Amino acid sequence: MIYRFPLRNVKDMLLNQIRNNFFQSIDDEMLITKHLPMVLERLEKNISHNSNKYYYTINDKGEREPYFNQLHSCHWLLFLYLTANTIYKQEHEKIKAARTVCDKIYIQAKNVSACDIYYEVDMPDIFSFDHPTGSFMGRAKYGNFFSFTQGCSVECDNDIYPVIGEHVTMQSNSKIVGNSHIGDNCIIRHDTVIMNRDIPANSIVSGSGNNLTVKAI
Repeated sequence: MIYRFPLRNVKDMLLNQIRNNFFQSIDDEMLITKHLPMVLERLEKNISHNSNKYYYTINDKGEREPYFNQLHSCHWLLFLYLTANTIYKQEHEKIKAARTVCDKIYIQAKNVSACDIYYEVDMPDIFSFDHPTGSFMGRAKYGNFFSFTQGCSVECDNDIYPVIGEHVTMQSNSKIVGNSHIGDNCIIRHDTVIMNRDIPANSIVSGSGNNLTVKAI
């Protein structure tokens, strides 16, 4: 993967943000350093499957190559989520301080993007977002190639979260709520609200409530 800036700057940038916005402890650097190789492996896997033009560059042979820019807010949000999620999954049952580190990174992610993806939420290996300002991704089950943009929300109803298939796209200000099952290859149009509904695969969905419209692709 091509890095806009030297790879060593990734860790330094994160530690500087923690130091400037919170307080830095020895656990921060230890845990981030320990898990950075796994984070970068997950990052490259994700970006290499992203067709968004801002996530790849064209090399001298005319081929697409995964591209990571620490100063691109979407790239940085993805890195921050993967870092906190990796540390949480690997360490929270072993090192008490792991949650504190994850909390700092999670808050920093919201600060730089205004997007809420908690580190305990299991996003799929391959997912993407573009201009995710104001979006919230809850504890749903997500399929690979899930994508969303600004103002999107995946929420619970009576403690039940949605199940979302593969290749599902949420357009701006759309919501998926509660006991909803979204089939593969669906497009949720802008301002659509799906609540406690099942949507068949290969559908375009628009509207809300009794005015929900489902059309086959």
